[in-house]
Order: sequence, then structure tokens, then C-alpha cells
Amino acid sequence: MKVEATWKKNYQVTVNARQFEIPVDEAPEFSGEDTGMMPTELFLCSLASCFCLAIVYVASRKKTVLKDLKIDVTGEKNGRKFLFSKCIINVESSIARSNLEDLVDSAKRYCFITNTIKGGCPIEYSINPDLGSM
Repeated sequence: MKVEATWKKNYQVTVNARQFEIPVDEAPEFSGEDTGMMPTELFLCSLASCFCLAIVYVASRKKTVLKDLKIDVTGEKNGRKFLFSKCIINVESSIARSNLEDLVDSAKRYCFITNTIKGGCPIEYSINPDLGSM
């Protein structure tokens, strides 16, 4: 799996994954022009959407009918360390609370994003040697 980010101008970037394109920018209070979501928002979007799909997956396996499902994710920032100190996932649905609790508990196993965050993913950096000659 691979995505690509290409800088356009100022703090504007275009991110491509498969045939999809997402504009990324910073908010005006961070010197951006507000032409897209901030990277920190996209991170929280990844967490929310992945956990949402994990619940949908578990519900289908358990033959649980979902009529609605909403995931809100709040990230508490530690600005001095440039990281989120905590992410809070809030799950809402009209199904019985005990059923929802069971789905949430089971979905934890299938969410790539939460599993990656909890496990800590090593990051390697490389520099394309051919780019320096441009």
C-alpha cells in the first residue's frame, strides 16, 4: 500500500492514493490558506473511518443489523512535543448498548489504524538519490 504527497505551494499538498486525490493544507492560524484538511485532521479521519469499518465488518460477521453508526474521534494535542497525547473514539448507534459494546470490543481486533498506533510502527526514512541532481 502506498500514497504520495506532492507539494503545491505554501502549505498546500495534494495526496494521492490509487485514483483518489485529497487536498491538504493548514488552517489560517497555522499560516495555511485552509484549502483542505490539515494532516492532523486526516490522521483522525483515518482512525475514525478505519474503526467505523471494523465495526461494520464485525457486525456483518455476527449477523448484527446496523441501521446507523457514527464515530467521533477527538485528538488531544501536545503541541510542545508535536504529537497527540490521547485519541478518544466515541461510538454512537441506535442498536442496544450491550450489542454495541460487543461490536466495539470485537472491532478492536480488526482496525489497522488503532492496532498500528497501539503497537508502535517503526518508521524508516530514505532519500531518493536521483532527486538531488534535479
